[in-house]
Amino acid sequence: MTVELNADEQWAENLRRMLVGVRHEAVMAIARPVRPETEYGAEDTVFRQLHEAGKKVRLLLSTAYVGSRGRQSVLRQFTLGSQIRVTDTDFCNALIVDRERAALWAAAPGQQPRGYLVAEPALLGVVHQFATSTWHSARRLRDHLELRDGLDSVALAVVEQLHAGAKDETAARALGVSLRTYRRYVAQLMARFEVSTRFQLGVRVRELGLLS
Repeated sequence: MTVELNADEQWAENLRRMLVGVRHEAVMAIARPVRPETEYGAEDTVFRQLHEAGKKVRLLLSTAYVGSRGRQSVLRQFTLGSQIRVTDTDFCNALIVDRERAALWAAAPGQQPRGYLVAEPALLGVVHQFATSTWHSARRLRDHLELRDGLDSVALAVVEQLHAGAKDETAARALGVSLRTYRRYVAQLMARFEVSTRFQLGVRVRELGLLS
């Protein structure tokens, strides 16, 4: 069975009730929240309580979600350590409880947020498999933040040159290095961010909020 609802204040209460009722496992994925960040505090508290009680909990965040918030804000909001992963994969907001029921919610631009309560086994299986496989392949939150915060001034200057669309020769002169050295810097950044093209590198640094 699948039920469509408005993702309003009552929806938030439904999510909290689902979390409180967890017996074994909870998976929560947040890509594009439809509520203010501060309203996720109650869910964070319940997640921590579940984790401390020995329940299996996983929290999946999108790079866009993490990038739109400061480091300390994310660390304060979600305090489950290694149970939090960050992914570049696009996905729908979701909460899956005990593989028995799920809540999916999103808001299209200019439209009222909508949510779905799902209890149909086949659909639940697909949602759970996608969420957990994406979680396992994602980066740990602290690794993600270190990747974003660990760039030195030279690396950031290279990022800015790439964003500006400067030719390699022009960028190398601006940084005061040889063309060969500049291209080595670019290759190192591509390896660091695990991308194979400069376009992918540009997308990644925007997601991580590295551009001033």
